[in-house]
Amino acid sequence: MTDTTWLRRLVGAGPDDPAGRILELRTENRPVPDGGDVGVITLRFTAEDLRGATYEATARIFVPPVLAQEPSPPVPVWFNCGYELPEPMALDRVRRGWIVVTPCEPAPDSVFPGANPLVRGPNTDFVLAHLVRGMPFVDPAAIVYAGGSAGGYAALLTATEAFPAAVAAATVPIVNLTYQGAHLFAALPTVTADPPPDHPAVPVLRAVLVPMAEGLRAAYGEDLTGTGWSAHSPVEHVDRITCPVAAVFSTADFLVPLDQVGGGIMGPRPVADPSHPEHASVRLLDVLGDRADVRLTPVPPGAPAMEDLDLTQAVAETPLPLPDTPGGGSSWLITVVDEGPAEFGGHWRHALAPDHEPFARRALTEGIRVDQLTRAKLDQLLDRYRGTEWLAPGFSHLDRSAAERRDVERGLRAYCARSPAHARRFAELYAEVDEDGRVLPKDLVRTLAGSPA
Repeated sequence: MTDTTWLRRLVGAGPDDPAGRILELRTENRPVPDGGDVGVITLRFTAEDLRGATYEATARIFVPPVLAQEPSPPVPVWFNCGYELPEPMALDRVRRGWIVVTPCEPAPDSVFPGANPLVRGPNTDFVLAHLVRGMPFVDPAAIVYAGGSAGGYAALLTATEAFPAAVAAATVPIVNLTYQGAHLFAALPTVTADPPPDHPAVPVLRAVLVPMAEGLRAAYGEDLTGTGWSAHSPVEHVDRITCPVAAVFSTADFLVPLDQVGGGIMGPRPVADPSHPEHASVRLLDVLGDRADVRLTPVPPGAPAMEDLDLTQAVAETPLPLPDTPGGGSSWLITVVDEGPAEFGGHWRHALAPDHEPFARRALTEGIRVDQLTRAKLDQLLDRYRGTEWLAPGFSHLDRSAAERRDVERGLRAYCARSPAHARRFAELYAEVDEDGRVLPKDLVRTLAGSPA
């Protein structure tokens, strides 16, 4: 590609940024080995931490060269939540036909109470998602929110906030922060013992779990019955996650035990630990009920065991094919990999790479369903529009008012434009809202409902 100005033309004046979040926007063309250029947009922007203090964050957006065409075809977005996606992985997904968005790793001590996505919360992802959905070349209804471990937790919370959303794709995500806190605090004495356990994962576990525990204590306190722990748990917000969800877990996971997903998946339900707070016993499958299709799958043949690998070197992971659609009308597809019982170590007993892309492609093909707008979702959108904290009252998660309102309006317009049935669904649900709660401008409501102005 000889035209190096296509990315600047594509970006134009930049994202819709009514709150003045963007501090810097840079574009560059990155030559790739198979020919052509991939566009890279670097955003430096502001967000607020859990206390409401402003910090700076950085993100990168990788853009496929097909968008240089005029007119350009629609391209979906793979939004990697929480952790920074390594550039080779981002470029590989761009080659497969995605716009790729990733936050960058925060600088040390740049955000309260720590850099880990589980600790700092979803605010970086929330603000970044608002900016991405305001990009002139992005369809806000064609975004997959994905991530693994603490990034999977961030993906679920970002999908909770987003509307509409194509898919949430989470790999070994934390779903109950209270349970996770109890498990983490119980594991620390073993991880920090002197002398340490004779296990190759100990140095990594110490480097990750000790600052994670310190950050969670700083954010929510030592008392696991505090409301911050439960309110920041995805299990408390499943009624607001109305897009299709694909999640994968391992029976052998030490870091995110399967028990917080559902007791008894692999046998009798474990007896509740009496030392854990009551909320720790709230399991994802108990909350989801018949909305979840649970599949148990074996380890793919030939997958190498982690204990046989040199973990100081790059590990060749075995692809783990996942189903592309849930059964029985379920909206959640939960795949559990049978790797045997949990043992001290990491997430996996084998080097596996779960593939959510078939699920995401299928959902994108089907489009945004009418039932993605529910009364719970609409109430959340109206809370955001009026500036009411919906995720965890007492903590700061809302974007600035102008950005929240613009994003809510953009999402409702994208949803209602899908079909007359979508517009009718909005009109019917909005009519159920008490008059004091109908905070949307009347002209906007008439437009969304398909009525003449």
